[in-house]
Amino acid sequence: MSHAEPIAWLNGNVIPFRDACLPVFDLGIVQGATITERLRTFRHTPYLVEQHLQRLQSSAFKILLTSPLLDELDQAIDQVARHNCSLIDERHDLSIVIFATAGQAIGDTNGMLAESKPTVCVYSAPLPLASYSSAYHAGVPLLTPTIRQIAASCIDPEIKMRSRLHWYLADQQVRQRNPKAQAILLNDNGELTETSSGNLFLVRDGQLLTTKRGATLAGISQQFVLQLAQENAISIERRTLLPDDLLRADEAFLTSSTYCIVPVASYESTALPSVPGPLTTQLQRMWFEQVGMDFVAQAKQAEQDQTLRSPQGS
Repeated sequence: MSHAEPIAWLNGNVIPFRDACLPVFDLGIVQGATITERLRTFRHTPYLVEQHLQRLQSSAFKILLTSPLLDELDQAIDQVARHNCSLIDERHDLSIVIFATAGQAIGDTNGMLAESKPTVCVYSAPLPLASYSSAYHAGVPLLTPTIRQIAASCIDPEIKMRSRLHWYLADQQVRQRNPKAQAILLNDNGELTETSSGNLFLVRDGQLLTTKRGATLAGISQQFVLQLAQENAISIERRTLLPDDLLRADEAFLTSSTYCIVPVASYESTALPSVPGPLTTQLQRMWFEQVGMDFVAQAKQAEQDQTLRSPQGS
């Protein structure tokens, strides 16, 4: 294996990233029986690793997945990040992906195996920083598709999983209306939930609103923003959010472990009054201080570098 190529960690072994493959009969492929986490680096250092691994362990417990390899993930993340970050520009960063599948099943077993060793993997990918830049400044349009959030009575929304066909269909549907839009799903009660990449926050009269506990995936970045707000005496309320709440919001934003905070530009083609809003910008700056870097400026620089490298910029 060349030191100049990226690596992955698969079932306890460090291998070239190009060799990180699953058998076609892995239950992650056959049934989508996969839990996952995605975190990012800041200045090439993995961020909030403990929180992500705690949530992965919670997901594993809820789907009855056990493996001693889960206890090795902290070191695996560090190893993959250190090596793969050494291959990229010092101004750029990586996303780190962890996933574990229910194992492998040859034949028509429907996943009902007496014994199956889970597949556990860690790999990385460059963050699409240039594509984040316009979202940080112009905001993201949100649209609601006809597809609804999976009911909690079917799958606990706090399991971070890769059974994501409904998200794929939802995003495909809204992008037929607006190629830059993200889908924000409603549940069967007509309440706002989340997008395929992040949690929703609204701002109304200086108060920060987000979904109540248990209604969506418990976002690591969502919790971090709530912590920042609490530390800075910003009023918080967790409650049921309806489409009309978003339409009447002073500002809104999404949180994710990769892009951190991006403003919402509009909902169902109704523009929000302030993009990015003052509280959104304030929380971004608080985050900059916590991690020691301006991720909005990082994305802008990546966008400028990409323009210079393109034929139009030459």
